[in-house]
Amino acid sequence: MRGPGYFAPLNGKTRAGSIEDLDTQRKCKQDDARSRSHLLFLIFFTTAAVGFITAQYLYIWTLKLDGGANMGKEHGGAAALDTDLHSILMRVAPPVKGRPKEVLIAISNFNLVPGGQLPLWLQTVKEAGVKNYLVVAIDTQLRDHLVKQGFNVYFKDLKVDKAQEGTGDNHAISALKFKIIQEFLELGWNVLLSDVDVIVVQDPFQHLYRDHDIEGMSDGFDDATAYGNINGLDDPSMGWSRYAQGTTHLNLNSGLFYIQANARTIDLMKRIAARLAKEKAWDQSVYNEEIFFLSHGKYKSPGVTVRVMDIYTFMNSKVLFRTVRYRQPSQQVKPVMVHINYHPDKVDRARAAYKYFVKGDVTALRAFPGGG
Repeated sequence: MRGPGYFAPLNGKTRAGSIEDLDTQRKCKQDDARSRSHLLFLIFFTTAAVGFITAQYLYIWTLKLDGGANMGKEHGGAAALDTDLHSILMRVAPPVKGRPKEVLIAISNFNLVPGGQLPLWLQTVKEAGVKNYLVVAIDTQLRDHLVKQGFNVYFKDLKVDKAQEGTGDNHAISALKFKIIQEFLELGWNVLLSDVDVIVVQDPFQHLYRDHDIEGMSDGFDDATAYGNINGLDDPSMGWSRYAQGTTHLNLNSGLFYIQANARTIDLMKRIAARLAKEKAWDQSVYNEEIFFLSHGKYKSPGVTVRVMDIYTFMNSKVLFRTVRYRQPSQQVKPVMVHINYHPDKVDRARAAYKYFVKGDVTALRAFPGGG
């Protein structure tokens, strides 16, 4: 028997030494466990990150296949199709500090491409430096063509109302514009609407007043017909009171106007669209009736305020071919936009006006008669 203070040797070590070895082994195992834990966490984190990035690429790739995301490219490059108007507007006509949200739009189908009308409009828009423009394509052929060419496009699948069938392609398209404009206004964007028989000479957004609900191009060709005049009415049957006076002016053109986004203008677009859906009427007549007819009886006007655009700044083709082209060089003016609204040979005259005002060809307008 040995006393309680005696430790039997174990492989040359005391029992106390064996306990120290066990502690060391236990500590090593804990360190190994921590190392394995850190390694597993690193592997998990790396795998998750790689998975997330891969998922993002797959998501974008899927959107591209579906045509649901428009990354947008400059002219000359292909662009995917964006179907959400708000996201398109945020890309092509984003808010600018100190300016309202505004966009130049043209509404067209593919029929206006082969003859050169829409391509000329797009060319002049680009050369005038207008970035915030958008073509509203109402057929898939034009949509695909513009996407391929890299132009700003919004596809709107609208059918011509039965009331407008048989009125001709131009009038039928024109009648659709008010439904389309309403959508822009409800999103808060002011719209400069341009038909495609217009050439853009200067950036129009640098020449707007923006102090009325509507700024519109007039079909008038001088101060009296464009801005208003007092005319007389003679009714001999009334004897002493045979004479009366009234105010007249020619119509605003429904193919070139700037409209602010507010409750009055949205109401105006709704009214015009509703009438054209059931009446076989000219959209320009309905447009002017709803703007200018006074409230009476149960009828309440939308109450929009109106500014007439300067006839030499936003010029119709009667002003150009009846007056401006005959002026001496010192009296010439440089318009902002020219609308070939009075003449049926639209593309030829538009090209000539482009050569005259943009390229400086003083002979470009000489061959054309004043009328159609």
